[in-house]
Order: sequence, then structure tokens, then C-alpha cells
Amino acid sequence: MKDLKSKNIFSSFLYERKNLSISYIIKKFGSRIIDVLITFPLSIIKENLIKKLELKYIDSLVTLDIKVVDYIKKYNRRSPFIVICEDMYKQRIHILYFNLYENQIKNFLKKGNTYRVSGKLEVSKSSFQIIHPLNIISNESINKYENIYPEYDLSRKRINKKIFRNVINNNIKSFSNNNFPQEWIPRRVIEKYNWYSFRDSLLNIHMPNKVFDKNELNRFRTRIAFDELLSSYLTFYELKKKFNFYKNNISIKDFYCSREIMKRLQFALTSDQIKALKKVQSDLKQKFRMYRLIQGDVGSGKTIIALLASVDVIKNGFQVVLMAPTEILARQHYEYFCEHLPEFSNQICLLTGKTKSKKNIYESILNDKIKILIGTHSVYNDDVKFKNLGLIIIDEQHKFGVKQRIKLLDKSRFCHTLIMSATPIPRSLSFVIYGEISISDIKTKPKGRKKVITTIINIEKIESLIEGIKRKIQLNEQIFWILPTINNEELNSKETVTTRFQYLNKVFNNKVSMIHGKMKKEELNKTMNDFKNKKISILVSTTLIEVGVNIPSATLIVIERAEMFGLAQLHQLRGRIVRGNLQGNCVLIFSDNLSEGTLQRLSILKSSENGFKIAEKDLEIRGAGDFFGTNQSGIPVWRFFNPSFDKKLIIESKEVSEDLVRNYNQNKEKIDFLREVFYRNENFMNYFSV
Repeated sequence: MKDLKSKNIFSSFLYERKNLSISYIIKKFGSRIIDVLITFPLSIIKENLIKKLELKYIDSLVTLDIKVVDYIKKYNRRSPFIVICEDMYKQRIHILYFNLYENQIKNFLKKGNTYRVSGKLEVSKSSFQIIHPLNIISNESINKYENIYPEYDLSRKRINKKIFRNVINNNIKSFSNNNFPQEWIPRRVIEKYNWYSFRDSLLNIHMPNKVFDKNELNRFRTRIAFDELLSSYLTFYELKKKFNFYKNNISIKDFYCSREIMKRLQFALTSDQIKALKKVQSDLKQKFRMYRLIQGDVGSGKTIIALLASVDVIKNGFQVVLMAPTEILARQHYEYFCEHLPEFSNQICLLTGKTKSKKNIYESILNDKIKILIGTHSVYNDDVKFKNLGLIIIDEQHKFGVKQRIKLLDKSRFCHTLIMSATPIPRSLSFVIYGEISISDIKTKPKGRKKVITTIINIEKIESLIEGIKRKIQLNEQIFWILPTINNEELNSKETVTTRFQYLNKVFNNKVSMIHGKMKKEELNKTMNDFKNKKISILVSTTLIEVGVNIPSATLIVIERAEMFGLAQLHQLRGRIVRGNLQGNCVLIFSDNLSEGTLQRLSILKSSENGFKIAEKDLEIRGAGDFFGTNQSGIPVWRFFNPSFDKKLIIESKEVSEDLVRNYNQNKEKIDFLREVFYRNENFMNYFSV
């Protein structure tokens, strides 16, 4: 790609001087010219440039040229500092500033100088005024003025809008002059959607010559969204080629062991579990690698499928590794496997950061004495070398960093891969998130499992909730109490894990404890064991308990500041109390001033227990990046593609990618270009890691 980089759009963007905004642009978008340009604006703004002040412009946004005449100082702390100005017709207008230093204002609005000012025009005491102008341009910079420009979503990114726009303007020429590969999308598709080229679509987005309506702007967006999807499929292809994805020397012939274990289970598998197991076993028989996702609601019984697949793999002479995102969940899997496979308990090992005598464990793995290794990130340690790894199981894959998963994959290039997820994704979207993965859905729940009753209450009703909790404790039932933040130092925090723990501890004395991610592992594990052994009745926590924690006697989960969580995450948390056969309750507490839209969003959870429908709705509301809760998940952060509106593009872009790959050598420049634009080569594995 060196020849492409020399063409400039892949080189670092130009900026006037380094400051915090530039640092945050690099951090949030990237350092290359193309990184800032593959950003879609919220809308196109046209400023109303007026020559003369008139009453008809009152209460509207205007832009006008003014000359600074004088200043009126503050007469008390609450009064504004006033800059007296005139328009080009000597009409007076006051510019008002609150909470800014006098010298600061005089520095950017100097007496006797002319400026172009934008803001909301108002009238007060028979004078025109603008309070805190949105934009001020000095007379020397008037040639840089744009009356039509894109407005970008820079909220919560700590990036100054003017600086970001300057970066776009300073680098757009390099983009415009770049030599692009010949058009890679077939003419039939271009004509079907009436699309412009990649270059012209981005130029229209960032340098508009008019205010585009929503349909026009969407036409530019969908063109780049198609390219984004296309690059994803091409990245999958490259990775499959790199890892010899289709080759496999591990074929499982004998499934006797899993059949025997199923006979002694104290429960019968549901119809969906049986279907999933049959699919897994069919995959394991083949001469190609299994790459399957088992997704199912919380408590639907995914782990037993992984266990049955594991026992067949080890009985056929291979090893298994199971990676879980937390130590709590890894330990729980370990105990579950040992409980159901007592004859193999001395060949099952737990490996976490706390595990002692690691050297002996490493030797046992290499010597094939350990058949099933269960652990956290420790299982991808460089010292862990398998003699004959046959199956990788990853639980809640999106909870891991990308590099962790790639390291695990490197340990066996030819073994089978099974992914488990309690965050179901719509089937149509699975292509662009996992690639060509086989999917088994487990929708039926174990018999006897009761529905969770979900209620939504205002924080003001907390006292009546406390009375209900007292009754639960008298019945020897347990309670989870969840909050989004640990302490008051965190952004927008009101009630936190710490403050709520202190409050509940006063009410329930020694029956309350708390856990969060900043605690030492020893303390965290002790607290979890105390809760498991019913030494405490209420556990106050962050979302640390979101995945896999199994406490059958927990029948109530209180989620405070519920509006801060996504629907899929709330549903996952609610799943902590469907483990036993007792009636479960979920209480969502919201803060004051909750918008109608947010209340409707929470109501979806109240009316549905279907994790697949909830996940679909959550994806529609929040987008793929927020849906999975982390940008480090290896799930792509879409810049243009919108999963809710662009489903029709998914199959078409896949077909185009196949056409490009079919004539790979001929299309290599196009393929390399697309991959470099959206998934730079050095981070090329960040998208797909198993």
C-alpha cells in the first residue's frame, strides 16, 4: 500500500497547530486525511447572511458584518459584558457575554475592527442584540467564511467545531486531487440507486454547494455505506486466506460420550438445544473448520451444548479451551464442567490471573494431561501451548479485546471455533459482524422457568421498594441492586454503587455488600462467595454481574438510573434472576425529568421477554457500536452504514465483494484501497478475530 499512501489521502492530515481538539480528533477519528473525511454530518446548515438589521429577522439565526464601537462594563456579577457594535448601515446592535472575562472578550472583539458574527437576533429595550454569538470571523479571515456547511456530531467528543471544520477544509484538496482506482461497484448497482462516485459523494457531503434535502444527503450516505460493507467482506476474505480458514485436519467421528452424559442429566434438553447440538456435531464431522455462533436468551442453556461438544472432542483425542470474559464466569464454567463431567475432573483446569503454579499447568497442557482448559485472558498467554487443540469456545466474544482473541486463534490455525452469546444479533446483520458464520438460535427456555415481572418506577418511590425488599429477605430470597457508576468522580453520576451501598447498609445493617471493577480480585471473589452462600442478602454492583452469574435464590434485581443502559444490556442484567424456579422481579428506577422517548424505550423491556426482539429494537435505537457496549470489541464502529435502514445493501455488497475476489489479481488495487480506507492494514485484524 506504499504506492497508495504516496497519493496523500492515507497520510496524516494537516492542521494549523496542535491542541486538545486536534488530539481528540486523532483519538476519535484517526490521524489520516481519509479518517476525518469518512465522517457523516448530522445535517447541512445554510446561514442567513443579512446586510441590514430589520425586525423581520427577530428570533431567527442571522449572520451579519458589524464594527465594534465601544464596551459597557458589568455593573454586578450577574450582569453581562456588552459590546456596542454597528452594522454597515450604522444601525446599533449589542453583543452580550455572561461569565467571560473582560480582557478575553476585548481580545476577540477589538474596538474599531470589523467582524462577521452569527447568532440568534433578539430585541431588548429597543435595541437589537445577540447573546453569545455562535461564530465570529475577523475581517482578515472573511475569505474563509462558508454560508453553507455540514454540521457534525461532535457532542461528548471534546472537539471544537471550528477546528474540526478547519481540518476538513485544509485537507479536502488533497482528497479531491487523489488518484482513485477505477469504479469498483458495478454500473447496474450505481444506476439502481442513482449514486455518485466515492470521491464525489464525499465531496458533496463535506463541501456542499446547496442545502441537500434528506433524500439527497441519504443518497451520498448509502453510497459510502455500501463501500463500508464491501470493505468488511473483503477483510473477511483476506483473513480467511491468511488463516487457511477452510482447511481442517480435525474431524470428530465418535459422539458416544455426549449421548451417555445426556442420559444422566437431571433435565431434558429443549427442542432448540437438541437442534443446536446436532448442528455442532454435524460441523465437527466435516473436513472444514466449524465456525458457529450459538446465541440464545439469558438462561436458555447454551453452556450445556458447549460441554457436550467438548466431551466428544476430548474423547476423540483433542484438547478444548474455553475463554470467558470474567474470572467469576470462568470459575462458574469450571464448576459446571466438573459437576457434569466428574470422570474428567482431573483433566479439567481453571486458569486465571490468580492461579498459582502456572508453570506446572503449562507443562500439563503441552503434555496433553489437561484436556479442557477454562479461563479468562490468561488462556491466550504466550506460555500456554497446546499439544493438540481441537476446539476453541469463546463465551460473550464481544466482551474481549480484539488482540486477546487473535492470540487465542494463533494457538491453533486449524481447530474448530464455537462462540456463545446472550446478546442476540439479527441474522441479517450477522454477515457483517461475524462474516460467514453458521448460527444456531436457542429460543425455547427450560421447563419450569418463570417469566420475570418487570416494573418501572420513579426514584421517589424508593421507600415502598425498600419495604418490599424487607419481605423478600424474610423469605430468605436475595437481591441484586445495579448502578452504572462506582463513585461521584464519574461523569454525570448522581446515585452510585458507593452511595447506594451506604444508604442500604444503614437500613439492612450487615446484610448488604458491594462489588465493582476497581476492587481487588480477592475481595471481589470473597464477596461473591458470601452472596452465593447467603451470608449477605443484597449485592450492590455495577454491570460486573451482567454475564453468567448464577444465584438461583436471587429473585429481585433493582436497576437504578435504568435510562443510562441499553435495552439489550438491561435484558442481560434481568437474566440474573431467572436461574431458579422462584418468581423473579425486575425493578427499573429512573431519575426525574425522564423524556417520553426514554420512558417508551424502557417500556419495551416491560412488555417483552424475547431477547431477540429486544436486541433488534436496541440495535435500531442505538446502532451497532453502542449495542455491543465497547468499541474495542472487534465489532465495527460504522461511520455510514445504518443496520436499521440499510439491510437491503447487505446481500448486494456481499455479491459485489465475491465478484471482486473472483478476479482477485485484476481487482487487487480496488480491494487494497477499500480495505485501507475503512480498516487500515496495520489494524486489519481488528475487525474479525476468530
